[in-house]
Amino acid sequence: MELSNLNIKNDLCISLGANIDSKFGNPIDTLILCRTALEDNIKSWIKEFPNYQNDVAFISKDIFQWSSLYETDPYEVSSNQPNYINTLLVINSALLAKPSTEKAKALLNKLKQLEVNFGRNKKEKDQRWISRCLDLDIIWWNDLYINDKELTLPHPRFMKRNFVISPLAEVLSRRQTVKKLNHPKWVV
Repeated sequence: MELSNLNIKNDLCISLGANIDSKFGNPIDTLILCRTALEDNIKSWIKEFPNYQNDVAFISKDIFQWSSLYETDPYEVSSNQPNYINTLLVINSALLAKPSTEKAKALLNKLKQLEVNFGRNKKEKDQRWISRCLDLDIIWWNDLYINDKELTLPHPRFMKRNFVISPLAEVLSRRQTVKKLNHPKWVV
């Protein structure tokens, strides 16, 4: 998939979701706390880059564009599970180091450690579509393409997941003026 067609090529995108309690509370409380923890992790990660300059722009909240919270049905699940609470973070990657497989996998490891810190049982990793107290996924990072057993970027199924597309549309709509037209000849 060519991300430039979606006006999202020069960003890092992370999806967050939860549908059961973490050790910090219900899914909404979990995502609220995770928001701060994730921002702190990204700021700290930026400081690790060799070309980091102690500049306010590098750690400004302006680099983080969060969507609202969305409640969604569990995706492709036949068992009875609670609904997920999802959100999306788009990070201005002009402030990040140039993406590479090594850096993306290092970020993935930071995200997986954050999941564990919130109480996710890593024994689940072989079980797909189960309830999670926190699920963090890298959706894409600029035009980086990776396809191996640890990580695939862009995420191969993100365009089929409304819990990614709806929050993404919200974030992108802040960048470009979109006006709904109601025309008498166009009835939906």
